[in-house]
Amino acid sequence: MSLRTLIHGEVYYYGSRGVEKGFLFIDGGKIRDVGEEPQPEYELSELVLRYEKPALVVHGFSALVPGVEFPFRGLDSVQPPTDEGTVEKLVMASLSTAYANGVTLPILEDTPDCKVSSVISKHGLTAAVISSKPCAKPGVYNILVEEGRLVFNNRLIGRWGEVVCDPRSIGDKCLILDTRREHSRSPQAWFSKSDNPDSLLRTLVQPYRVLGLDSGFVERGSLADLVVYDLSDPVLSLPLSKLSPVVVAMRGGPQVVFVGGEVAFEKGEHLLVQPPSIVEYLAGL
Repeated sequence: MSLRTLIHGEVYYYGSRGVEKGFLFIDGGKIRDVGEEPQPEYELSELVLRYEKPALVVHGFSALVPGVEFPFRGLDSVQPPTDEGTVEKLVMASLSTAYANGVTLPILEDTPDCKVSSVISKHGLTAAVISSKPCAKPGVYNILVEEGRLVFNNRLIGRWGEVVCDPRSIGDKCLILDTRREHSRSPQAWFSKSDNPDSLLRTLVQPYRVLGLDSGFVERGSLADLVVYDLSDPVLSLPLSKLSPVVVAMRGGPQVVFVGGEVAFEKGEHLLVQPPSIVEYLAGL
């Protein structure tokens, strides 16, 4: 269950008008209010995060991430497992890593028998899956592949080769960032490989727009999928005159990640999905 959360103090957020200073009030999994000064009753929220030093809040990211191929990202392909127990462990390992890096709406390619969707739904999580046949389950946004085209709710997204790209090939038509073969799960590393980091940032929120979930900005009515960067971190710190979501994301990882209004990751601790051990599986290969 999502808590009411107030984020305020020396807080900057990336909205549709650019970076603004103010507060965020989360209620029921959505951003209910933003502005310069919070209402007094917001101080009664179950969770109050006050930043005495600058912090930047950006909308959560969405990207195509490895699922059952999680241990082999960036390596030669290996026959993926098919037993349910192993699939579950690998999918949960991928999701926990995604959340820790600010990918709040992971997109995974499903197995022919919809095992990935089943894992997501079983654990009460929310994600998108790409599949060749319907894998409709609670909490799953199902994108279908039909003759090389991606379709969602009977609406054409585009041809795979045009709308899906990797960090090195960001184009105007790119809507989904494919990170499955990237060694690093960090957006910081993806930005470093792109010749157009501004376009990469836009691509990282495009699935929210494509699926009709929200605008991809921190504003009233948007989903409370948020990434908080603590700018007092010496790695991230920079002059406020240069405060830019792209620059910040290129410098380091988030301090806090919210998924649906819940704290999924905070200061190195996984709170929504505990990373399962996959060492035994790897040792058996």
